[in-house]
Amino acid sequence: MNENYSIIYGHEVNKNVGKKYFYIKQGYLKFILNIDLFISNFVCDVFTKNSIKIFMHHDIYDSPLVNDTKEKELFQRLIKYDYLFLPSRKSKIMFQNFFKKYNFDFKNKIPRLMETGYPKLDYLKENIQSYKSTNNSIVIAPTNPFTFGKLSMCNYLDELIDILLTNIESEIIFRPHPSNRKERKVIEIEKKFNKNPNFNLDISDNYLNIYLKSYCLITDLSGTAYTYAFLTKKPVIFFSKNEKLINNLGYNKLAFFEDREKIGIVIQNLSEIIYTVKNIKFIEKKIKNSIDLLEKDLSNLGNSKNRIKQLINEIKK
Repeated sequence: MNENYSIIYGHEVNKNVGKKYFYIKQGYLKFILNIDLFISNFVCDVFTKNSIKIFMHHDIYDSPLVNDTKEKELFQRLIKYDYLFLPSRKSKIMFQNFFKKYNFDFKNKIPRLMETGYPKLDYLKENIQSYKSTNNSIVIAPTNPFTFGKLSMCNYLDELIDILLTNIESEIIFRPHPSNRKERKVIEIEKKFNKNPNFNLDISDNYLNIYLKSYCLITDLSGTAYTYAFLTKKPVIFFSKNEKLINNLGYNKLAFFEDREKIGIVIQNLSEIIYTVKNIKFIEKKIKNSIDLLEKDLSNLGNSKNRIKQLINEIKK
């Protein structure tokens, strides 16, 4: 943005935020006056007074927002925002349906939904040349187990990692969900496997390096699946133990689940994992065109920053 903008951070940061950037603890935000725009990529409950509130959704696709028991609570929190900046058309459709479901009587004013593109993917693609692609590892990246308990793969991680380390001569990189990095389960897995030279726990802030090192990703219903596919053009193995529950919850109607086999393969049992990994080149060849087609459907691909800047200037008029 131009020189007329100053930025105040209202969240924890562990680094110097630079000239003209300021930091204040979140609890004090309500005491700051004359802030024009409040922008967050995490659903907040504390805002600066009389600001236009913008939520930037962090998931490139329409993966489930929260488990079904928390949806109504999330609705009540999201309607406090004025705008939702969304990365894709699929994401916009999901939020339209979400607000219709809980605003059926039209009593609440819902946020305006704006397609912006996905700044994270644009950033990663801009920096991809800085990293070497080696294709010699497998990344395991589950979703947050506390959000999607029965659909999470976390109860099978020990067995999965053990099977891969025993049968596959590749580096196995376990990348827990950022919100679970310090959880007991992650610590236990590290202690169990850290003596194996082919095991690596990755809790870095930037996953670009490990994604480019890998030849496939194993996940459950984490939104990182589509970011990985669009960034690397490599296959995703979806470990889905409970397809029946996915159907019962109506998740199977979401593009995230409909498109899984366009970017990879779905397996329901760990007994399938070794055969699948050993045939990953065949799967990669099979999905190449479909990944490209899905990526072309993204909003403002490569231009998300300009789109966001344009929207902010329009909102401020």
